[in-house]
Amino acid sequence: MPAPDRTPSAKRQRHDVDPQALARSKQKALISKQRLFAPFRALGLISNDVPFVLQTRFGGKDATRPDLNVITCLGDSWAMWEAERMTLLFVGPSLPAPISALAISTSPDSVLAAAGTKVYRFVRGKTVAVYDTVDASIDSALRTGAGDEMDQDSDGDSDSDSDGDGDDGASSDSSSSSSAPSSPEGTQLSSLLVFGDSIISLSADGRSMFIWSLATTELIRRLDFPSTFVATSVLHPATYLNKVLVGSASGELQIWNIRTGSLIHSFDSADLKKHARSSASADAVAGGAIVCLTQTPAVDVVAIGFADGDVLVHDVRLDEPLFSLHVEGGLSSGSISFRNDGRAHTMAIATNTGNISIFDLDPSASAGAPSTSTGQRPGPKLSHSLREAHEGPVGSIEFVPGQALLVSSGGDNSFKQWFFESPTIPPRLLKMRGGHHQPPHLIRYYGEDGKNVLSAGRDRSLRCISVVRDSRSFELSQGHLQKKSNQLSVSVASLKLPPASAISYSNTRSRDWDDVLTTHQGLQFGHTWTVRDKRMGSSALAASQSKKIPAEARTGCVSACGNFALVGNSEGLVEAYNMQSYIHRRTYDTRPQDPMAKQRAKEHPAGSKRALTALKAKGKGSAVTGVATDALNRLCVVSTIDGRLHYFDFTTTELLHTSTLPSGISAIELHRGSNLLAIICDDLVLRLVDIETRRTVREFAGFRGRILDVTVSSDARWIVTTSMDSVIRTFDIPSGRMVDAFKTASIATSLSFSPTGDFLATSHVDSVGIFLWANKAQFTNVALRGLDEAARVVGEHDDDDEEEDDEVALPTVQGEIEDEALATLDAGEAVLQRTYTSPPQLVDADGERLVTLSTMPRSRWMTLLNLDTIKKRNKPKEAPKAPEKAPFFLPQKAGTTFEFAPGAADASAGAADGEDEAAARSRRLTHFGGGSSGGLTFDSDFVQRMKAVAASDDATGFFLYLETLSVPALDAEVRSLTLPSDLTLFLRTLTKRLNQQRDYEAVQALLSLFLRIHSDVLIQYGVRPDGSRRQDGRGVDESEGQDEDEDEGEGDEGRELASALAECISANHRESKRVVDLLEHCLGTLSFLRNLPMT
Repeated sequence: MPAPDRTPSAKRQRHDVDPQALARSKQKALISKQRLFAPFRALGLISNDVPFVLQTRFGGKDATRPDLNVITCLGDSWAMWEAERMTLLFVGPSLPAPISALAISTSPDSVLAAAGTKVYRFVRGKTVAVYDTVDASIDSALRTGAGDEMDQDSDGDSDSDSDGDGDDGASSDSSSSSSAPSSPEGTQLSSLLVFGDSIISLSADGRSMFIWSLATTELIRRLDFPSTFVATSVLHPATYLNKVLVGSASGELQIWNIRTGSLIHSFDSADLKKHARSSASADAVAGGAIVCLTQTPAVDVVAIGFADGDVLVHDVRLDEPLFSLHVEGGLSSGSISFRNDGRAHTMAIATNTGNISIFDLDPSASAGAPSTSTGQRPGPKLSHSLREAHEGPVGSIEFVPGQALLVSSGGDNSFKQWFFESPTIPPRLLKMRGGHHQPPHLIRYYGEDGKNVLSAGRDRSLRCISVVRDSRSFELSQGHLQKKSNQLSVSVASLKLPPASAISYSNTRSRDWDDVLTTHQGLQFGHTWTVRDKRMGSSALAASQSKKIPAEARTGCVSACGNFALVGNSEGLVEAYNMQSYIHRRTYDTRPQDPMAKQRAKEHPAGSKRALTALKAKGKGSAVTGVATDALNRLCVVSTIDGRLHYFDFTTTELLHTSTLPSGISAIELHRGSNLLAIICDDLVLRLVDIETRRTVREFAGFRGRILDVTVSSDARWIVTTSMDSVIRTFDIPSGRMVDAFKTASIATSLSFSPTGDFLATSHVDSVGIFLWANKAQFTNVALRGLDEAARVVGEHDDDDEEEDDEVALPTVQGEIEDEALATLDAGEAVLQRTYTSPPQLVDADGERLVTLSTMPRSRWMTLLNLDTIKKRNKPKEAPKAPEKAPFFLPQKAGTTFEFAPGAADASAGAADGEDEAAARSRRLTHFGGGSSGGLTFDSDFVQRMKAVAASDDATGFFLYLETLSVPALDAEVRSLTLPSDLTLFLRTLTKRLNQQRDYEAVQALLSLFLRIHSDVLIQYGVRPDGSRRQDGRGVDESEGQDEDEDEGEGDEGRELASALAECISANHRESKRVVDLLEHCLGTLSFLRNLPMT
């Protein structure tokens, strides 16, 4: 076996830190600000233990059936689901406190939520009103039934009159109770009830009841209960005007008039409990807390649920019990519901153990005849029991009005629909929507599009969460567990696989066979899954092929080709299987050689089979903590808990190399695109190893707790980690510096970077959801700055720091606030946000100006030099058709577009004003240019700008004008220079720009174009290529007989043109030499620094 490589790392090794420097570093604090990531959205949240609300709307899509919406609580927010297809309609905004109760109002159509000390009303997810428990307009006398008497109830309600007259003692007891002043911060609320224009809520301590006006948001009244009465639930009995029924923790029941604030009637707790369980004595059962009040389909009859599981159906008008029931497991708010479709008399009771019991209230009607000799109808009969309807306490149940459909929700993050086909057949699960009911601890993005996330939770489930649409999320099936549960009389959760310890996948062959591999805590097998079919594989993969070596499967890896599954065990072995046939293929052995092997081999004859077997004996190995394969299936890298990295040949299983790290290895993560292996070490250091060179290239420190998970961005630019100190850190791999760190409200147990690089997904220790963080670098320019790794992140616990800083809040379900934050992203500090603008002219260390190029692309000047060739190449095969000619009196502008000349309107107007018709129709040119009579010469805009340059000695404006011209327009302007004076101006302009050492390549292109176009004119005036001029003045024979005055004028123009060309050529040679010298200096300096030979 090759000797372990203990060579030091080549880059950025950790050094011993000075204690004083470390102390100074600890005194620093990093602001917990998401420089790179912004909260985006939470996924996988369906419901909690707060009772849901069923919204029924008639006259919608179907006139015969109502439209049903289910409103569930998501902590500090709520969600509305369409019941027919179980799709998410919209999510309410996040509230300052967790929601304690939900309710709906039909007029106006809105949703109400009690959170903290306030009640919020929403219309289509928008907050439209807030009802506060603190209202200065409410006098203390109005907070109780005593004092100011309001108008008595004059509605003629016999129920309220009889009850009020029949219990004067109760009323006087209420009148004598004192009113407690409200806190300036308000009172915490626990329950919510809406009927008519009234909103009623109980305080969390059960001492008060608040009444608001739904329309005006005014706090009408606050009722303070006696000290012996602690309210726990409230109900509005049907047809009872302005009356509410309030249950208490002692089992007492009271009827209150919310309009007058008076107590109407009180039901004794001992009597109620005695009727609820007649077999027990009153003293033994007195004091049971009332947790649920439900209206039955019959008027005056309500169901009273006690915390210990007793249910009493009571006539509140006659104060007589009808019957009582008992279920095991205890009850909670919303645990009782009655079927009201008219086909069966059914009562459903949910318990805190997750069971739902179905009772037939009229068993004689189901049997067809009474079962007693006296003719009396028998009592309720338990017809069905749904065991483990929810994995945990059932939050609430409710029958859909007019349908044989029961809706239930629980604290297991799910809500379900149960359909009753027949009273004699148990209800079946019709539809459901659920998520993890225990926090997920391992998540990985699935696929290359970044639309799905694989998550494994402590609830022993493996789920695929859709980032795009919640309805596409699902749980991968582990087989017919419900059938096995019924046969073995055990819970379904006990039959599921233990929590997953590793997840690996490959999409290459996902359409052909299994594509996901998982290992589970305490199991000796790895399991494969098919995400496409939403199921587990048909066979398990043993962690060890030898029956003599019982080993636990610790980690796994799926090869990039999707054909092999590698399972690492606790004995140092890695078993490779075929993903399609589950057949074992090869074994990678990390165990060391047995030190006693040679001595044991000597006990056998040399060369014998036993001797050879003894020589190959292996010692005890270390547990495998990570397995990774490269993209080409050349290497298999295995890490063990003792801090060793083993490099195997993937095909031959030959051990190629072994590296030893300074500490143990807990996990590894390979980025196959760059062959960079991220290693989580036990010494709180994250190391990055290049598996090609097998050396450590980066080390990242500064963690204040155990590193839990690591992920690498798709471009191998960033590496993101989470640790036990609840800080998510981002490191820049090229620079080796930490560029972002922020502390979350709870510890992130796992994280995964999207393959597209737009989102970071995290799971947290106290939440069942998955949270997405948007990558700001995808939307704006983010200034990255190295941060101090050893500095304390603001919000992190420190014994010496008494100040508690706010932590970064997790993303919400709605994500509206996060969208607003993304619209105004802050890229960093103000200094880093300032845009650097380069000066137009750079200066070297000696103060000398450097040669500066223009800001135009190189293709512009190359096109200008080869414009003739481009025109020939683009010449059409057929001659272009001439455009339609305009009337002779409307002249056209030159060009390819059909436009009239600017003077056409003036000319026609002048003819209309009485000018000579012959003169108006004349096509003879009588005016041109500036009105001069000396010929047809005029100055174009191009020439006028050159004259301005000659007057100001600054060519900057002229070259800025050239940048606005197209290449054909610039070529035409140069060709239009025909007079010697214009040519001289052009050459002198180029010379001035060369002297300014600006736009070097533009001057070269323009000078080359000028010499190629106007070379004949230069020859005509006797100008030589070097800028000198011939003695004869024009370069032609003097016998041609030219006029002496004309020769003298043209000779002056020729001399000026030759002088301008000579100056331009001289300046061009000088600047060209400077450019060559600067380039040679740069090349020499680079060659010296890089030690490269110059070629």
